[in-house]
Amino acid sequence: MSLKPKKSQAPSEPVNRKDELHGPWGRINPDAQSVVALRLCKGSGCSEETTSYPYRVLSSWIWRGNHDQEELRIEAGPDVVTVFGHGLVRVVDALDLGALETLRESPVDNEIMNEMPIGISSITITKTGDN
Repeated sequence: MSLKPKKSQAPSEPVNRKDELHGPWGRINPDAQSVVALRLCKGSGCSEETTSYPYRVLSSWIWRGNHDQEELRIEAGPDVVTVFGHGLVRVVDALDLGALETLRESPVDNEIMNEMPIGISSITITKTGDN
C-alpha cells in the first residue's frame, strides 16, 4: 500500500512575484548581479529627469524605517541619494543582490499607497563633489 501526500485543507494564495519586481515605483531584475547601473527617475510624465549610476560607484546604503515613512540613503560616487517611501526593505534587498534596475518617484494618496508593496514618495540627489 503506497502513501499519498495529504492535500492542504486551505488552498494557499498564489504569490505573484511579477508584482513584487516592477511597478510605478521602479523595477527589480529577477537575476542577481545582472544589473550594470541604477537608474533614478524624478518627476512624472513630460517633466521626468533621469540620473544613472554604475553599480561600481555605489559604495553604501543606509535604511531607516518608522511607521509613517522609510528613508534610504545611497552613497553614489560623490553624490548622496535620499529616497523616501514605504516597502524600502525590498529595495535594499535588491541593492544587496545587485538587482535593482530603476527607482521612480511614484507619489500616490495614502489609500492606494497601502495597497502597493513598494512606494517612492521622493528622490533627492545631493551633489557633494566638484560637478
